[in-house]
Amino acid sequence: MKKVIASLKFALTNNVGIKIIALISAAILWLTVVNINDPEKTIVVYNIPITITDTEVLAEQNMVYDTKTAYKVNVTVRGKRSVVSTLDEEDFRATASLKELSKVNALPVDVEVKDASKARRVTITKQSTETINLNVEQIKEKEYDLAIEFNGSPAGGYSIGGHTLYKDKISINAPKSVLNRIDYAAAVCEVSGVKEDITGAECRVVLYDEDHKKISLKKNNITLSDKKVLADVEILKGVEIPIVPLTIENIGEPARNCKVTKVTMNQETVTVVGTPEEIDQLQEIDISPLIDISSESQNVTKEVDISSLFPEGVTLPDGNTVTVDIEIERYISKNVTVSAKDIQVLHADTGYEISIVPKQISIPLYGEKTELRDFDAADLKVSIDMQGISAQGTRDVKAEIQSPKNITVVHDVTVKVKIREKNKESISEN
Repeated sequence: MKKVIASLKFALTNNVGIKIIALISAAILWLTVVNINDPEKTIVVYNIPITITDTEVLAEQNMVYDTKTAYKVNVTVRGKRSVVSTLDEEDFRATASLKELSKVNALPVDVEVKDASKARRVTITKQSTETINLNVEQIKEKEYDLAIEFNGSPAGGYSIGGHTLYKDKISINAPKSVLNRIDYAAAVCEVSGVKEDITGAECRVVLYDEDHKKISLKKNNITLSDKKVLADVEILKGVEIPIVPLTIENIGEPARNCKVTKVTMNQETVTVVGTPEEIDQLQEIDISPLIDISSESQNVTKEVDISSLFPEGVTLPDGNTVTVDIEIERYISKNVTVSAKDIQVLHADTGYEISIVPKQISIPLYGEKTELRDFDAADLKVSIDMQGISAQGTRDVKAEIQSPKNITVVHDVTVKVKIREKNKESISEN
């Protein structure tokens, strides 16, 4: 045993300097091999979501920030390739605390590696976003009147009668910009397939913008004094009549220099549902007051909501809209040439010879395209009245023009006439 210990002691103490050098060389070699096989590497990790923390700070001040914006940050990370090559956005935590909100609504962004063992082995050298700016608003309160709306329709042969909301107003807390978007609030009551009166129905409160689009409560930081209100809805058992006629008595006038030539409805009757007493009052329904064509100058199709023409309690199960096609034609102008021989001379003095100087005259006409298209001189009667005109010479005489009632002469037309006294022989021969 003593020999073994002596041999071991000799082995350890013999040539100590050489052995130390060998150990250091081995360590250097190991580090070299390690660095060759697992070198340092720099990567960029993209789209790390930034979480806003300590939101109670704003809540205590009755303020909110715009939650619709998604904030993200990219980071540059350095470390061993074996470590950094496995990293992605889920390995990082990016936060911005509302406790550090500045006067200009800016928040510093802090990024860290979630796993402590990885955090010790990598270094974040750069981040793309150091601060973020929030849209912060004060919460305001405003009171709105409540309308009532119905989802669905009662069972066949039934209609909605009167209705009562237990509350007619509602208070809304929201950012000022959101309040400005709210056009109205409505309590939406479910009436699909019902056959009897509804008492104490829970109607959901819905907010709408001016385009009648619903406004999300959660996305817009909206708090309602009541999310639901109660309502009573009267359901009437009615009768269905499919033959209430629709008419268009006077559709009005289109744009200047235009004329309505044809009006066509996609239906001439409408089905209504209501009580016998209500339906007995219905006669022909003239929908023309609902149609405005004052600015129209060409063919147009109008979608007309006719529900306002019926008494409250009468419903239209097939829909409230009637389609009306209106054909509109522009007036046009046209010049018609009349030969001098076709102009009749009236009440000429027999002692004078009357001759029309131009061989033909042009008459400007104005009217409907369909009327003027094939119109020619034969459709006109043109004359000049020479009564009381006897002085010799050349003069202009107004032409008298008779045209069909739908054709208008644009302006007065004069005819140049030459008047010459007949010689006595010619008069005596006559």
